Amino acid sequence: MALGTPRPRSVVREDTPGNKRLVGYFTGTVEPAEARTQLAKTLPAHMVPAAVVPLAALPRTVGGKLDVRALPAPEYGRAQYRAPSTPTEETLAATFARVLGTERVGIDDSFFDLGGDSIAAMRLISTINTALDVELSVPTLFEAPTVRELGQRLAAGTGVAPELAPVQLLKHGTGRPLFCLHAVSGISWPYQVLGGAVDCPIVGIQQDGQDTPGSIHQMAEIYADRIQAHQPAGPYRLLGWSFGGVLAHAVAVALQRRGATVDRLILLDAEPGLGVANQAVDRAQLEGVLQDRLLDRLADNFTANVELYREHRAEVFDGDVVVFAAARDADDRSAVLHRSWRPHVSGAITTHSIDSSHHEMLSTGSLAGYGRQLGLLLGRETG
Repeated sequence: MALGTPRPRSVVREDTPGNKRLVGYFTGTVEPAEARTQLAKTLPAHMVPAAVVPLAALPRTVGGKLDVRALPAPEYGRAQYRAPSTPTEETLAATFARVLGTERVGIDDSFFDLGGDSIAAMRLISTINTALDVELSVPTLFEAPTVRELGQRLAAGTGVAPELAPVQLLKHGTGRPLFCLHAVSGISWPYQVLGGAVDCPIVGIQQDGQDTPGSIHQMAEIYADRIQAHQPAGPYRLLGWSFGGVLAHAVAVALQRRGATVDRLILLDAEPGLGVANQAVDRAQLEGVLQDRLLDRLADNFTANVELYREHRAEVFDGDVVVFAAARDADDRSAVLHRSWRPHVSGAITTHSIDSSHHEMLSTGSLAGYGRQLGLLLGRETG
């Protein structure tokens, strides 16, 4: 693509298995870092390529189409490289690079900017704890995502935080927060990926084991208390994926019952009743990544929450709802979710069909399909 055109040709690459990134390719002489900076001024964050690659010419197939397979792998966008200066930083940088599948990581590079997600974060922390004989917790990485910041936490002895805090700040930002209700496993960490689409703070509500509600309605009252403690006055903005969407709807009803205003209720492939596309704890994927006690807790949460879900009877939310449906699981998924929520929503139900499977809704690749709409819903200026 010519240098003067507004955007490069962008493709989704998966150079590391399970890690999909948006990469831009262009022809011209502008430095990649400068090109990415210019794009960031005019595009919403989820549309800004993680890396931009200058080429003498875009490769073409015999038929004249862009030859995606011939596009070179990128060097992902990062801060100006600064080398580790202490043995701890050297270990951290090497571990970041190994987990992310990249050649080199500087002390100012953010783990999440380089493509790390919640599963990779668990693997990183486990590896660091073994290598350095420390007890870092995954939430610490959300607060200190660079080698330098994490090293400072270790030096100060402040790297330990509750693994499942009742309220977890997943992203700093401006404006009213987006409260994300935990998955069936009880954790909200996967919602961190939404930071690529929204400017507001992202706050996860998690199942910390301090309370043992007997129903989703009771759970919703507990979580409404936490949300109002964090943000005393509305309007409130709630989001949830799958079981978390059912929780978000129930919390919205609980807040309205208290006289509060809920102006955004966003459901990611959630059904009001127990359906066939609901998430499970993939113990095999998490073995060796989480400590046994945390893994056991997630499994216990799953078992208990599935039973609560099975018995749940959703009430009616007095307002509008936006539903993002995973179209890869079924062609009529949007229609199914619209019909299933209709008795439980007094206002309009807007559905968006997304090229994603249910289990990939909180992946970087899937976010590219609905990030723009999500940003608009939450007030982001898209340029």
